[in-house]
Amino acid sequence: MMRLSRSLRRRAGVTLLEALVALALVALMAGMASQLLRPPSPRLRLESATRAFCATLRATRARAIATNAEALVVVDLYRKTYASPVGAEGRLPTEAQIALDVASMQRGSETTGSIAFFPDGSSTGGDMQMTTPEARATIGVNWLTGEASCVLR
Repeated sequence: MMRLSRSLRRRAGVTLLEALVALALVALMAGMASQLLRPPSPRLRLESATRAFCATLRATRARAIATNAEALVVVDLYRKTYASPVGAEGRLPTEAQIALDVASMQRGSETTGSIAFFPDGSSTGGDMQMTTPEARATIGVNWLTGEASCVLR
């Protein structure tokens, strides 16, 4: 029968430090996975959509001024989307109740409306409210200055 030398016997297992490092890595991965698998809260989705919509309004106004041409942000309440010449189509929260108040000449139909920005910085103005059970967002566009204000409560 062959005997293992002392150095081979020592190397046969794992040290406590190696086991702790492996356990820490598994815990870290599990913690990250739980955050990725859980859907964001409705309040967070509303806040994110509000910020994105306000950024689109501001960018569209800036484009109208820079190009010296009228630019529109079109909101579709049925599909809960908005479109602008400055980016891709944006999505509004599907669980939100949305009310859009724009000038009658900017109302495309019962479910669509738009806000026009002019080269001098002004706009047709409008207000939009998005409401979920957890939060409410109010977005307003001043017709004289074209400035967008966004408030989340």
